[in-house]
Amino acid sequence: MDRNFIVFTVVGISILNGLFSPFLAVAVPIAAVLMPEVFPRSVGWVLFFSSLLVASGTLLISGVPAALYERLVDRGRGGNVTVVIWLVGAALLALPALRNLG
Repeated sequence: MDRNFIVFTVVGISILNGLFSPFLAVAVPIAAVLMPEVFPRSVGWVLFFSSLLVASGTLLISGVPAALYERLVDRGRGGNVTVVIWLVGAALLALPALRNLG
């Protein structure tokens, strides 16, 4: 598979996790506090920022095992194994969101 396709798939899985994750209930109060003052504190904006927070967290946390593998094992050879590890990490983090999709 193409490396760019896998990266876009990871981003898509992160976005879906941000939209349908059960952890949005945890992210809503955090997003309400962290929101910039430019935006109104309406329900729509708070849900948008909490969804963005969960999606960004999924993207970052799922990349940690891939970065460790690349640093410790791969040594910068540039194989596809790193992005596949990133994809698997994002898919595992998005598993709780699958219940809310249906």
